[in-house]
Formats: sequence, C-alpha cells, structure tokens
Amino acid sequence: MAVTQLVEDILMDLVESMKKIGIKIETVMQESSSGQFEMTFAVVEGIEAADMLADFKTAAYVYLQKKGLNVEFMTCLHPGLDSNGCHYNFSLWDSHGRNVFADLDDEEKLSTISRHWLAGMVEHAPAMVALMCPTINCFRRIGSEWAPQFANWAEENRMASFRVKIERGGNVYIENRLPSGACNPYLVLAGTLAAGMDGLRRKLVLPRPMDESLRLPPTLGDALIALEMDGLMREALGEKLVELFVHSKRTFEVDEFKAFGELSDEEMLLKEKEYYYHPY
Repeated sequence: MAVTQLVEDILMDLVESMKKIGIKIETVMQESSSGQFEMTFAVVEGIEAADMLADFKTAAYVYLQKKGLNVEFMTCLHPGLDSNGCHYNFSLWDSHGRNVFADLDDEEKLSTISRHWLAGMVEHAPAMVALMCPTINCFRRIGSEWAPQFANWAEENRMASFRVKIERGGNVYIENRLPSGACNPYLVLAGTLAAGMDGLRRKLVLPRPMDESLRLPPTLGDALIALEMDGLMREALGEKLVELFVHSKRTFEVDEFKAFGELSDEEMLLKEKEYYYHPY
C-alpha cells in the first residue's frame, strides 16, 4: 500500500472516530508542506466552536498515538515550510435567523453592522495578536506567505488579517486569520467578540480594504505590550487574566529567549522546538 493511501485511510478513520464523539469534521485536505493537513469543522453556535477544537486536539492525540503517530499544532516546525494557522470563521445572526453581516442592497453586500464589527477587529488587532499567537514561535508566521502582516480586512484576500467571504446565497461571514496553530480557542473567541462588539458600540468607521497603516506586532514581546495598552481588551477579558497572561508569557518565554539572542535562526528554531514541541 502506498504511503499516501495509508495516510488517507488513517485520516478518514480519524474523521469517523471524531464523529462518534460529536466532533464533526467537514473537510480534510493536504496542505502545502509535508505532513501538513487542514481540517474544517461543522458550523456550531457560540462557545461550542472552541469546545470542539479543544476536544479535537485531545482526541486526535489519543487516536493517532494508538497508530504510532504524533499530531503537532506548533506553529512553525521546520525552516522554509509553511506554518500552521487556525483560522476562525464566524457570522452574526439575529433571533429571526437572519445573517446581520449581510446587506444584499449594499454594493459590497456588507451591512452597517458588519462594517462596524470589522472596524473594531482592525482597531484591536495588535492586542488580539498576543491572544491568538501566544508563543515566540508563532511570530515566524506573521508576515509570511498566506499570513497577515497588517491590521486590515478585505474580501476574499488571504493576506488580510480579516477576510470577508460572501456565499452564493448572499450570506456573509468573516475569517479571522490571526490565530496560529498554537492558539487557545477560548481566547480567540473572547478576543474576537470583544473587538467586534466594541466596534458596534462605538460605531467605528471601517478603513479601506488592505490598508497598511497599522502593522501587526512582529514579536511576542511587542504583542504583549499592545495587549497591556488596550483598555477595552483588559476590561473585556478581566484585568487579572490579562495581568497573569502577560506576566507568565513575559517571564517564562520572552525573557528566557532573550538569553539565546546570539544564536543563528536555525539554532533558535531548535530552541523553540525544545520549548514548544510537545506532540499531543
């Protein structure tokens, strides 16, 4: 049996095994790097999305371990290969079952609500990066191919931080492309909601598509500063949570890795793997 057929059989069996415990995987595809695969989950409401991803990570580890294999969600494992992202797709619906991000009469099919929501995400993107790219290693992905570099949005553009998708029937949803494979899905959900709702409350004006005036933090240290300076995020997440998150990341990751500043990039990646590579 060819290796590719063996891998396909394992993945399909994994999908069926996940289905039995309520984890609904809709698509599986091979990505651009060796051993890299993308899976998409069925549409669910609210916090169920975070629950599903958290459960999947644990269940996939157990299943693949029995096959003598490992699954790894570390953002960047090898130099020159594409990194692992964890895009969060979502839409907003009212109690009547109407997608309130959509406006079929608008030239761009975007409602006023979706514009304010997107504007909030763009404004708070630098702080969101700390929550959604929570390791030193994650920042090898920021600005790389198919990953965002600026706090911006666009329709059907994979280089934007927030990609707007319009379905054939007119439904609109947003793909938050900031999260890395190492993200905590609950913080992704919390940060996305806090930023979007702030845009709604303050009726923020949406910048032009693919605006490059606000660059994303290039390092974890910079992202932590952005989070500390974002009053809305501190209030929404809770001062204590932000304080503990920033302290632990700064003390046990940023400060520790400063000691390796003289290493080459390849040597630094090896250090990152020593610190972060823990196969599920």
